[in-house]
Amino acid sequence: MKSSCGAFLAAMAVAAALATTALAVDYTVDDSIGWDTYVDYDKWTAGKTFMIGDTLTFKYEAYHNVLEVTEADYGSCATGKPISTHSGGETVFELAEAGTRYFICGIPRHCANGTMHLQVTTVPYDAALAAKIKADAAAAAAPSPSPLPSPPADTFADAAARSAPAGGPTKATIPAPGTSGSVSLTSAPPRYHVAGLLALAALVAMAA
Repeated sequence: MKSSCGAFLAAMAVAAALATTALAVDYTVDDSIGWDTYVDYDKWTAGKTFMIGDTLTFKYEAYHNVLEVTEADYGSCATGKPISTHSGGETVFELAEAGTRYFICGIPRHCANGTMHLQVTTVPYDAALAAKIKADAAAAAAPSPSPLPSPPADTFADAAARSAPAGGPTKATIPAPGTSGSVSLTSAPPRYHVAGLLALAALVAMAA
């Protein structure tokens, strides 16, 4: 019984670890510029939730580095006793436990005058919140739909022709009285038909 219970707990632990890994977020420090001077990293962290299992990636030029320091050294930009020092252009930190971690650049004046200081607070893993963060990130990365093409210029003329009143003028050809030729008449809207017929009758009478 004990062995079965232990195996079940181990399986649950593995499943939880896999779920955490699947929904973990890799945050690149300042997505556009990276780890550099004169970037407002407080603004970058605002609105973000860092959870256990996430990773923090620093990308930087060769003349920068990344120091993880204590809270006291972070406040004074002190570089003498760092927790760890990293260089090489890219450094990844795994956020493995809850709490606040502090990072600075160890190059003189880059922290104090160049804003290269970052603090990240990690909270316990929350599956529902992790899923939401993942979904929001996917939606933000999705391409915007392409605008519909404009219709050809003559489409509007065609539409106007189709919407013209049915009783508009039409053209007809009738034989001219006493001649071998013909006369083209343009019929008017219905309210002018009577006058037109009377005029035509007068022409026929005169020709006779």
